[in-house]
Amino acid sequence: MKAIVVNESGNIEDFKEIEADKPEVNADVILIEVRAVAINPVDSAIREGRMGFKLESPMILGTDISGVVAETGENVTDFSVGDEVFTSYKVNRGGGLAEYAAIPQKYVLKKPEKVSFEEIAALGIAALTAYQLVNKESYQVQEGETVFAQGGSGGVGTYTVQFAKQNGAHVIATTSRNEELLQSLGADEVVNYKKEDAAKVYANKADMLIDTVGRGTETLPVVVEGGRALTPAAPISEDKAVERNITVDRLVYQINTDQLNKFANQVERGDLKVVIDEVFPLTQEGVQQAYQLSVSGHAAGKIVLKAE
Repeated sequence: MKAIVVNESGNIEDFKEIEADKPEVNADVILIEVRAVAINPVDSAIREGRMGFKLESPMILGTDISGVVAETGENVTDFSVGDEVFTSYKVNRGGGLAEYAAIPQKYVLKKPEKVSFEEIAALGIAALTAYQLVNKESYQVQEGETVFAQGGSGGVGTYTVQFAKQNGAHVIATTSRNEELLQSLGADEVVNYKKEDAAKVYANKADMLIDTVGRGTETLPVVVEGGRALTPAAPISEDKAVERNITVDRLVYQINTDQLNKFANQVERGDLKVVIDEVFPLTQEGVQQAYQLSVSGHAAGKIVLKAE
């Protein structure tokens, strides 16, 4: 099969298309013919050797996958060849940037008919992270609260805005150029951080800060005394937080197929919008272009690769 691979610590231009062995299908595995893959910042962290694990080199990255069942293991009973499916698999396994990916059945879900392969692949890590930020125990966003969503137009941010609104919050979201997009997602106030000093203009306005970009410490003044702040990125300074009795934490998302299934159904009903900045072909050149856009930090929503 064809696969787009890169070595650990390789540069984006080092992605190469190779002929690789098709994955083996053991008893509990589903072989998916890949139709779409969404990329995530963690992919670049793995490529650059910044994670606490290593994939076999050359690496086949990509864990948020959609496609069609091509083969099933002998213990697989709920899926058949031809089923349209999606998955968000473990980031330390990868496998999506190829013609086929072998995924344990417990991580695989059936794709709703009215949701495209690109949309369903773009849920994955981003939607799970956002939902778990908004609903983390002891941090859960409550109806009537004000949430400051930093990085509102990014992959995690676009879902964060929507999930916070679903919980009944007043949402203030930051962006550098996507004001109308955030308004369309339900943001009540939009801050262009290139034009305004959000920490000063919105000081003491938010019950909760959700920082999706790793700048939570500098934005902490937006939180009221006794409020809370949460991030999946760089830790927020506890020393700065304790001065005003603000509770801070860092979230590491968990794969949750029940949540993914819930999101998929919401998308099909029109209750959740999937924001895709650009779709590139699942080719060597397309992969390089997609990761260049990703590391630029300027994508609005998700970046997806589509099999030709």
